[in-house]
Amino acid sequence: MPIFLDTPESASLELDDVLDQLKSQPSLDRDEILSRAGLLAGLSNNRRFLIELINSELKDAYKVQAENRYSSQVFFLGAGKDFFMRANFWPSQRDAAVRSSGPDAFFYGYPHDHNFDFLTVGYYGPGYGSNFYEYDHNSVAGYVGEPVDLRYVCTATLPQHSMMFYRKCIDIHEQLYPETFSISLNIVSNNARETRGVNQFLFDTKESRIRSLINRNSLPIICQAAAYMGDGETIDVMATIARKHIDARARYEAYRACAMLDPAGADQVWARAASDSSRFVSEQAEMAIRGMQEGVEIK
Repeated sequence: MPIFLDTPESASLELDDVLDQLKSQPSLDRDEILSRAGLLAGLSNNRRFLIELINSELKDAYKVQAENRYSSQVFFLGAGKDFFMRANFWPSQRDAAVRSSGPDAFFYGYPHDHNFDFLTVGYYGPGYGSNFYEYDHNSVAGYVGEPVDLRYVCTATLPQHSMMFYRKCIDIHEQLYPETFSISLNIVSNNARETRGVNQFLFDTKESRIRSLINRNSLPIICQAAAYMGDGETIDVMATIARKHIDARARYEAYRACAMLDPAGADQVWARAASDSSRFVSEQAEMAIRGMQEGVEIK
């Protein structure tokens, strides 16, 4: 489960000072973020900074959160080379945002993990809840429908000044509505070298299976478009991706595109894929081979 921290005593801190101190660190790995918990605690003690930021943003409503690459639930606070800070809004089931957008917009009720570490503190309200599970990321291949050994740990909330540290590829949480509107603050690890090619999953906790992959990654869908529209050159491009790309998901989609573009050679394509170093590719290739033997069309 996440690491529940005793919130360090800290004087109220300004956001710019917190960002400057975090940026001054050579790197922000797991230990470094944990050691800087006092900075997030200090920011949570500043009861004015967030509403002042919100007021400032709303004065030019056409440019609100122009640098925010995330959902409307996220209020971007700033970033360094390997981290960013955000505020997350957690409307209750009775709030207008949920009534108009539905629970999916806020990821309520969807058990998932993360491919990054993050430190979080309750800033406003009683806090959203979570059902917490754990799993061993290294034990799974990562394909949809794969059985996973999920272990329920506990259910907890994140009230004001409460602090947790979520561990990448270990902790799973199913987010639950807060009693009333709540806000949390996060320091999020953002090291592209560590997250590249590491999948995040949505889980079916009743069946203990992977339900879907939730990475923001446009390459797989582009490979699928190429599989439907491609020509001879496309096969060469896809074959290169299948051989060389660092991301196992990209390699798998490239193999699949090659098999779709050259049905006569599909058995050879999947035979090569079955020897891929990643279980994500090799196990799905073996499933494709069995499907071909049973006459299942590749799509």
